[in-house]
Amino acid sequence: MSRFCVYLVVFCAMCCRFSVLSYPQGAPVRTESCVNLQPVHTDPLSNQPVQNQKGTTKPYRILVSQQQYQTCTTTQQCGLQPLQVSIQGQGGLFRGFIVQARTPSGGSRSWGQFFPLQTGDSKVIQCQNGLTLTHTANNDKNIVRFAWIPEPGMRDQVQFVATVVQNLRTIYPGVYSAQLRPVGVSAIRGLPGSAPLKTAGVISLVTSVIAILL
Repeated sequence: MSRFCVYLVVFCAMCCRFSVLSYPQGAPVRTESCVNLQPVHTDPLSNQPVQNQKGTTKPYRILVSQQQYQTCTTTQQCGLQPLQVSIQGQGGLFRGFIVQARTPSGGSRSWGQFFPLQTGDSKVIQCQNGLTLTHTANNDKNIVRFAWIPEPGMRDQVQFVATVVQNLRTIYPGVYSAQLRPVGVSAIRGLPGSAPLKTAGVISLVTSVIAILL
């Protein structure tokens, strides 16, 4: 085999490895991506995991159309007032991303439903911890827009958290939006994030009702 053929084979192998490990069609549905929001890229030259960018200013941001969401009790009602959300580059392009809506208090569950607003830029995947939005191609992007609606019975504050991939070797985790507070219907006991009923208040109410009946 000639030296040229050897070089050609090595080049093709590296290209195939690059395309697989950079996830050009979106994040895979597995724990590293879904729960840890990590793409786990491997550098095709060194064969070492690509490290996240730490201690640096993130050139990306997540913007929301409003800092509150309307609580709802049915799927139909939840879809009446969707929030518009965008991931934007601040002077820099990006190729990939994964984003979820989580509670600021902690936990890995992703809340609500995502709806892409730009054809061909993003898609929804079903992760073990909830619905998740990711890219569909690794072309350069400056902005990605999508809509989000809460789940029936939600009463927690939430915020969008994303990992943005600038390129194969430059990854920015922990890109956050502003926190969204629930408004509307009062918290219902027994639903996630609902405020517990105060015992003293319940006893006082029951006592008052008994006094009236007597």
